[in-house]
Amino acid sequence: MPLPEFIFQKLQDKTPLSKFDCGDSDLNDFLLNDALNYQAQLLAVTYTFSTKAGEPIVFFSVSNDALKDQDFEKWNNLSRKIPNRKRRKDYPAVKIARLGVDLSLRGQKIGSKVLTFIKIWFAKDNKTGCRFLLVDGYNKPEVLSFYESNGFAFLTDKDENKNTRLMYFDLSRMLTENLA
Repeated sequence: MPLPEFIFQKLQDKTPLSKFDCGDSDLNDFLLNDALNYQAQLLAVTYTFSTKAGEPIVFFSVSNDALKDQDFEKWNNLSRKIPNRKRRKDYPAVKIARLGVDLSLRGQKIGSKVLTFIKIWFAKDNKTGCRFLLVDGYNKPEVLSFYESNGFAFLTDKDENKNTRLMYFDLSRMLTENLA
């Protein structure tokens, strides 16, 4: 796995969060005030990579989702990659709902390592039967470029002027690449 020097765990009540700062007030607020509530309501689960002292330096939240044929105009291109008898009107997916890396680690490609971890984590043992990873990336050039450089593609052009852009990664790619 890509971050062996850190401890990976599900967010707990006792996790010390006060020092975490990813530079985005919305993400910081989610981690501090909402992540545990989302878990309690079974809406999303948040995981952290923490120092040996227990302080998170990365967090991400994931939830179940689906790609539906009415969601985007690129459906036919995507659906053709799936054998005819397996094609459906929707495909199971996992959404990366939030992802934040502490400012102290900026520029070290930790975010890319975490995305690689998530891809392997869901593809290797296919924990949920999902085919795709989804993300609603902030519609900012640096954010969208980050996801594109990590293999995510846009699902539609209809959200070009919205606050977020829906992007996907096909986990079947991980089956043909080295997962280790």
